[in-house]
Formats: sequence, structure tokens, C-alpha cells
Amino acid sequence: MFRGLALLPLCFVVCLTQTPGWDLLFGTSILNETQQYPIKFDNPIPSWIKGSLIRNGPARYEMGKRSFLNLFDGYGKLYSWQFPGNGSAFFTTKFVQSLSYNESRKLNDIAPYQTFDDLVPPMNFFEKELALRNGLDNMNINVYNFSGDCVILSDTWKLYVVDCFTLDTIRPTTPNIPGVQTGFPYISIMSVAHPVREYGTNYHLTILQSLNILPDMPHKFTLVRSKSADIREKIAEWEVKKMPYLHSFSTTEHYAIIFGCPFYIDILKMLRYSLPKDSIEFHKDEPTVTYVIDLKTSKVTTIENENIFTMHHVNAFEEDENTLFLDVASYPDASLVTFFEMDNLMNATKRNELTFKPSLRRYRIDLKANKMTPTSFDINPKLPFVNMLEVPTINENYRSKQYCYIYGVVFKSDNKLWGNFSFVKKDVCNSSGDLSWSIPGHYPMEGWFVPHPNGSSEDDGVLMVPVLDGNLGKSYLIMLDPKTMKPITKSYVPFTVPFHFHGRFFENVF
Repeated sequence: MFRGLALLPLCFVVCLTQTPGWDLLFGTSILNETQQYPIKFDNPIPSWIKGSLIRNGPARYEMGKRSFLNLFDGYGKLYSWQFPGNGSAFFTTKFVQSLSYNESRKLNDIAPYQTFDDLVPPMNFFEKELALRNGLDNMNINVYNFSGDCVILSDTWKLYVVDCFTLDTIRPTTPNIPGVQTGFPYISIMSVAHPVREYGTNYHLTILQSLNILPDMPHKFTLVRSKSADIREKIAEWEVKKMPYLHSFSTTEHYAIIFGCPFYIDILKMLRYSLPKDSIEFHKDEPTVTYVIDLKTSKVTTIENENIFTMHHVNAFEEDENTLFLDVASYPDASLVTFFEMDNLMNATKRNELTFKPSLRRYRIDLKANKMTPTSFDINPKLPFVNMLEVPTINENYRSKQYCYIYGVVFKSDNKLWGNFSFVKKDVCNSSGDLSWSIPGHYPMEGWFVPHPNGSSEDDGVLMVPVLDGNLGKSYLIMLDPKTMKPITKSYVPFTVPFHFHGRFFENVF
């Protein structure tokens, strides 16, 4: 378990009986690794699927005498379902061989690298100072293909290059940006875990956040083009009085859209306490500040918006040259971040009492009037929970374009128990098209839409969804028909795949 049984809440055994397999989903380190383990699906795999679904997430929560207090800090592990296109399938899983992980294994202790939350037992003063110097190193959030380079990343500027065929970790990289000052007085370590494909290119856009350590001096945003794992280009740069925490952003054909929610990073607290958790605070009385960047001219338009918090953007598109639409999974505050503390996750009473109600929200951006107008999507009375989806994905062929379908997970389908998971399809064009798939005691995670190469509609393809069968204590990958949300085929894997964050399908990688 993530810590000794004596340290777990007294309700531990009772709580788990309410949600079978919950300890495997969130509380248990799964140390198994394997290379190209043959797996068998119960029905034939669609013949056009050729590539690998690669996922990333935490899977080890302790090392030696110390444990992590937050899911965000678990050591990263990669999972790959490989499809050669001949009807066979294989499963590979390996821990990310980061500097922090390798040093921790040598020490048999959590090595002094920065973590989001504290440890049990905590580091001493000197270890925390060393951790602050070593920085955040555990890349356990996402996987991308940067022009042929397979990279894994988190909400930091640093990332790792990996081999997407074997899942071997190759090297870390902290790319330089020509023409951008990142040294004193700036600490330039923060970025986003969701770079966005630049419309009409094979490049990705990302963000560098540079925090000024001098009191009352402005911080700096840089919008950046990623051409490979190591090559970066500056698109635009601008100053801000307060630096918001970011996890994702959006692009249209001509613009990038950044939501600066009032969840601000205090760099002086970061330097003092070393822990990001104690260095960010939500300001409920301040507006969200939206930055719209013209990708051609680098002009930055600033628009004040309602007070909300969001981790995940869905998509954005242009109606005309002055009108943009942006969809996000929104919250009334940033309490979502504290939800993933282990004591909350492993205590049914606490996690069910915590506010957790994401809401899909659309914003109409009028660049001419410098105004944003929020709206909510229609609710299907037969499936009222669909609008509460999180970890949204779409058909990536419709990125930055007008679209209709969002796929995601609703973690609290009855709005009562955190554990009644449903995998859903939201039709933002007509709510009567909303659909859902669920099985009691089964926990679907973020899915990925793989488009049919000859598809004629937006939902032609398959949805690949990792699921933990809590009743059996086993994990499987299910393929759903996006048109009906009915199962096509599924296959159990030899080891448990715990809750993880993000990933994607890589064509012709197997």
C-alpha cells in the first residue's frame, strides 16, 4: 500500500467494501513490468487498427521508509497496447527511468527531488533545499509525438525522451528557446502537460512560464512552437502581474487561447516551502484572465472572464475572423487539486463529501468587442450526468475545427458516490445524441478516439478505454463503438493498470 496500514484511516476496510477494487485503483503500488506480453481479445480486432495506445501515470507511491501523500507524486509508469495489424496484440509496461526514480531505487528512499505535496516522513530542511535545486523530475502525466520524437511530460518545462516501441527511457531534455531570457531574475520551470497540435502543421504549441523572484516585478509568458524534443521557437511573449497555474490550453486555426484562472503561483512561497501545493492559491473574488494570441502577428489580446477554474480544455474553433468558441471542463474553484491527496482518495466519507462537480462550459469570444460570453450545454434528461465529464478527448482530426463529439469519464455519475464511473459521449451539437457506457464496480479511465482511416463522419472509429474491473481485481482494455458506445472487443492484461492520467494512440508504432 502507499503507506503502512497503521497510518491508514480507520475506515479503510469499510470504505473499500463500498467500492470494490478501489485500493488497486489508487492506493497500491504495482511494480510489475513486462515486454510485449501477448494478449487475446474476445472478438477480432478491427483490421485497420495498426499502432500503439501508450498511457502514462503514477504507479508507485513509496520507496523504502518514505511514502508520497499525493497521487500527483507517484513514480511514473508507461503502458502500451501494441497492434501490429495482423490480428495479434501485445502489452508492455515499464517504469519511467527518470533521474529521481533511479536515484531513489539506489538509496531505497525517496530521493531529494521536488514533489507537489509533502512526504511521510517529511524531508528535513537540507533535503528540501536540495529537492528545490534538483527540481521536478517525475514525468508521470502525458505522452506525445514531437515530430518523430516520443516524449513524456508533466506541468514542467523539462521532459524526457523515450522509445515508444520499447518504452525505454532515453534521456531528459530542458530545451532552450532562442531569444528568450530564462535566467535571473526568472525561474523558468513551469509549462503545460497538454501541448496542442498547431493547425495545419506537424508541430505542437506549448507555453513556458517564467516566474520573477524579485518582489512586485512582473512575470512572463512565452508561447512556444515545439519542432522536436529539443528544438523550440518563440511565437509571442508578454508580462503578467500574477502567474496562474496552467495544465492545458487551446488553439484555433489562427489563435492560441490561454485561460489564466485566478489560481496563482507564489514564487516566494515556492522558494520558502519547496512544495507547489503550498505555493498556489485560488482567489475567488478575481476574474479569470484570458489571453488570445494571434499566431501570425504575435498580438496578445487580454479579456477578463468569470471566476472559474479549469484543468482541461476540450477544443476551440473559429466562427469568423472575430468570433471564437472555446469549450472547457470547468469548476467553481480549485478544490479539485486537493482532492487527489491520498487521505481523501482512500477515505470514502471524505472523498464523497468533497465538492467534485465539473461542468462542460462553452465561451463565445468576441475579439472585436473584447468580450467573452459563457454558456452551458443542454442536458439530456435521460443522461443528466454526461455534462460532468472530465479528462475529455475528441477525434483529433477535428482539433481546432467545429465539432460535435466529446468523450470522457464521469467519476460521480449519481452525484453522490465517487466511484460510480461512467465513460460517456457528449454531443455538443444535439444533446439527444448523448450516450454512456458503464458496469458497476468497473472503473474506466481516459479513453482515446482512433479514427477510421476511411471514415466519413466524426464518430467513425473506435474508442480505446483502459478499465479496472474492481470485482475481479484485474484490468482490461475495451474498444467501444463511438456511434453506439457498445463494446466491440476487450482483453484483460496480466497486471493491474491503476488510475493514470493521459496518453494517446501512435499510428504505426508497435
